[in-house]
Amino acid sequence: MSDNYTYSRPYGEAAFKIALENNAIDFWSNTLTVLSLVIEDKDIKAILADPKISNDKCISLLLGFSQDSSHGEINNFLNMLMDNKRIFYMKEISSIFENLKLSHEKVFIAEVETSHKLTTDQLSKLSSLLKHKYNSGIKINQKINKSLIAGLRVKINDEVLDLSVQNRLDQIKQQLII
Repeated sequence: MSDNYTYSRPYGEAAFKIALENNAIDFWSNTLTVLSLVIEDKDIKAILADPKISNDKCISLLLGFSQDSSHGEINNFLNMLMDNKRIFYMKEISSIFENLKLSHEKVFIAEVETSHKLTTDQLSKLSSLLKHKYNSGIKINQKINKSLIAGLRVKINDEVLDLSVQNRLDQIKQQLII
């Protein structure tokens, strides 16, 4: 997996640079996301891998899934990926692009683990608290983790805020052992 990201990084960065220069970050983001989902399909993979089908036909197929196939940069980008045999790394390229987009927009991703699904009101309150604390935009990715019993665990970048009952019980257990 890490090799795929290593090979994909220059392409993700190049796509972001082109999108930034053309003021088309959202278009590129949507297009790369859609293409990464399309290329995951086994039938599409088979078509793209078939040496009997020309790169131009493969690119035309892929552009058919795009919102606007008139962007020459996307066509050139896909051509480069096909020529360099990197088209199958689209998922990683899209992921790298999204991370660069969030960084550019100064948005942090908050990985929030809870024992149950948070309500919309709870999510908005948590989001506003985190926005205030980090003085930045926040995108929340919620995960359900029944082992937390209650409470929540928030991870932003390398910082973890663990307010779970499970964490508190573990702390009490450690104090009793010592």
